[in-house]
Amino acid sequence: MTGSKNLKENDVIINVGQRPPIRRIVIDAAIPTKGITIVDVAKELYKVEGVKAVRITVDDVDVDVLGLAIVVEGVDIDYNELEDVLEKVGGVVHSVDEVVVGEYIPEAGRTA
Repeated sequence: MTGSKNLKENDVIINVGQRPPIRRIVIDAAIPTKGITIVDVAKELYKVEGVKAVRITVDDVDVDVLGLAIVVEGVDIDYNELEDVLEKVGGVVHSVDEVVVGEYIPEAGRTA
């Protein structure tokens, strides 16, 4: 093939018409304080296709709800499945605060 490059283990080939792969996503979410732990949530999210790592940080504590910052990295992550998993464990997505799509994860740059 003309113009081909040497592919590495984690490289993803994107065909025309195919959705671009999500590599990293940061989600602001909440879960109930009773019945589920952030360890449980992390383990369930890790089962989603394409996920290679999950980091969850509690950023708000209320009587009935924990506010979470969830960072998920991988190759071709299925966002809809992430959202479904959060809902199944009793959580809710407040917002998607960052998303990286493409062949690699670029370094965060200064925006101001």
